This record gives sequence, structure tokens and C-alpha cells, in this order.
Amino acid sequence: MTNKMNSERKTAIIVGVLFIIGTVSGIMAAVVTAPIRAGSTFPLNISASEPQWIIGTLLILLMGLSLAMVPVLLYPILKKYNEVLAFGSVLFRGVLEQVGEILYVISFFLLLTVSEIYGKTGAADISNFQTLGSMLIAAGHWIQNINGVVFSIGTLMMFALFYQTRLIPRWLSGWGIFGAVLYPIAYIVSMFSPLHLAPDAGVGIGLLLIPTAIQEMVFAVWLIIKGFNSLAIASGSPKTDTNEVK
Repeated sequence: MTNKMNSERKTAIIVGVLFIIGTVSGIMAAVVTAPIRAGSTFPLNISASEPQWIIGTLLILLMGLSLAMVPVLLYPILKKYNEVLAFGSVLFRGVLEQVGEILYVISFFLLLTVSEIYGKTGAADISNFQTLGSMLIAAGHWIQNINGVVFSIGTLMMFALFYQTRLIPRWLSGWGIFGAVLYPIAYIVSMFSPLHLAPDAGVGIGLLLIPTAIQEMVFAVWLIIKGFNSLAIASGSPKTDTNEVK
């Protein structure tokens, strides 16, 4: 039993660290690429800051890979309680979301390629290149919007299972469920907006993303410091566990 507890404790710490790595990577990616995206000739100006753009793109990839590992690591624990929901969280938050992240990263690299080709040809007419760049940017927004919905489904499954099992406090898992319900609304509304732009956290409809963003950081810190509820792990069944982490 002690070995089992130690294993679950290590998993909790790793998952918490992965959440933090993913979040920090995403923020850093936005910061690194922001000056380039703000350029008046974006995306044709990307090649002038190629190393910076590649670093920002790789940070997006790191974010996706880190967060995709979370449901995978949690699966051996959660499947003991509800294998369908545990597998669903891996499918949506692990596999499908990561496919979207890779497509998003590819769109960033293709934007760099368009900028490089434009710079090498020295074309006087930039309209065709700008149109192609605009299409890739639009594709990135559509990918983000779709991924936001996919992410929400996986998150809802994961925290519904946490709520059922009491592996973490119910106020924390309930917060996760609440955030997962609000989260896709921002992306669905953005799909129907005139330019279909993916929402920015904290701006307009993007305010609906804030509960999940904060909850995941609280969740990460909780796992690192407190870990999972040992009574719930010991019971191995949500039906026999009547104790909740205080």
C-alpha cells in the first residue's frame, strides 16, 4: 500500500509540474511572438525575426505536449473508477487536442515559409503572399476555436470524474466543471463572429476562459503540495469513500 501511495504521489507532482510547464510555455510563446505579430506587414515580416518566431512556435509545441501528457498520466488512476470517462479525457485532452496543437504549430511554420519565399523572390506585388498569409492566420484561428471545444469536453470528463472520486476536494473539481462549461462558449461565439478570431483570455468573450485558466493553476499547485486524497486512493472506489479532503 505504501508503494502505491508513493506512486500516486509522484504522479500528482508530475501532473502539477506539467500543468505549470504548459501554462508558462503558452504565455512565453505569446510574449515572444507578439512583437512580430504586431508588425504592419505581418506575416511577411516573420523571416526578419526567424529565430524568435521559431522559438515561439516551439514553445507552443512544448505547451501542447506537456498538457497532452496530463490525462495520459492520470489514466491509470482514474480508470479504476470510471474507465469510459478516463479514456474520454485521454482521447479529447490528450489525442485530439494535441492533433489540433500540431496543426496550429504547422500553420506557424508555414507562415515563416511564406515570409521567406516572399523575401527571396523580392516580389513587387505582395498581394498574393499577403492573401496566402491571411489564409494561414485564419486557419490558425479556426484550429484554436475547434481545439477550445475539444479541450472543454476532455476537461469536463476529467473533473467530473475527480468530483465523483473525491481524489481532490470537491470545491476544486466543481470549479473545474464550472470552467469547462463556460470555456467552449467563448470559442463557439468566436466561430460566429464576423472575423472568426479565436478569443483572447481576459478580453471580451475571452473573459469566460479565465475560470479555467486560474483553476488549472490552483489544481497544479494543489497536486504538487497536497497530492491526491489518500483515503480515496486506499478505497479504490468512489462508492466506499465518504471522506473529502478538507
